[in-house]
Amino acid sequence: MPDRRPRERRWLRTIPWFSASLLTLLILVALAAPWLTPHDPRQQDLLMSFLPPVWTGAGEVAHPFGTDELGRDVLANILFGLRVSLLVGFGSVAISVLVGTPLGLWAGYRGGRVDTLLMRLVDVQLSLPIILVALGVLAVWGAGLWKVILVIGLVGWAEVARLVRGSVLAERSREYVTAAEALAAGVPRILFRHALPNVLNALLVLVSVMMPRFIILEATLSFLGLGVAIDTPSLGLAVSRGYEYLFSGSWWTSTLPGLALLLLVLAVNLLGDWLRDALDPRAA
Repeated sequence: MPDRRPRERRWLRTIPWFSASLLTLLILVALAAPWLTPHDPRQQDLLMSFLPPVWTGAGEVAHPFGTDELGRDVLANILFGLRVSLLVGFGSVAISVLVGTPLGLWAGYRGGRVDTLLMRLVDVQLSLPIILVALGVLAVWGAGLWKVILVIGLVGWAEVARLVRGSVLAERSREYVTAAEALAAGVPRILFRHALPNVLNALLVLVSVMMPRFIILEATLSFLGLGVAIDTPSLGLAVSRGYEYLFSGSWWTSTLPGLALLLLVLAVNLLGDWLRDALDPRAA
């Protein structure tokens, strides 16, 4: 019986290239959105409403992906919606890392009451469903892109703090930390110069897992009407607007933005899985 393992290994080696290429392509088309479509995603034209995609044979070349119920160009909404999704993904993850990393470093190195207090706060945060916390805050605070980024980022700090704290606990007894303390190095220098570089691999893996979750969370909040503002191009908002027309024949108004969201999350997930296997062999 032929050995299939070499073929499987070749297939697995194509995953990071495929996911990285797909993610790069999506980032590039999002950045080039103003040059790829002449339409404003907010522009309405009721006379052009519900135009089907051009490949169905009944659409117009000017609107290759068709239009929605208000005559807005679906392709423009997808391209600019990718911008919003990527901005939420990168922005909220950056906030979570900036908040959770110093707290996790400090708790793991100091231990004692500081560690106990912080871990109890982390336990409380992790016991609450992220979407319910975000929904509650945004219901009071109101919708908005930067509000969504800030809320999601602050909700996600607990995972980062727990991971960093656990990694620092493992590194605290190593020789290089003892040597730095013997040389009277300050705590910030020990934490950021010696401890942090040794937890970056685990932190990078966590970031690659958090980013697609945050992108989906923004889309979910926007779908429910508590995410970005109503006039902001968002994939979740586009899916929500087109959902009520999905089974009336105008499937493209909801399906095509949903497919774009699927491709974005798939690319980030595949790249995250590869990073986890490459940087953490024990997880394989």
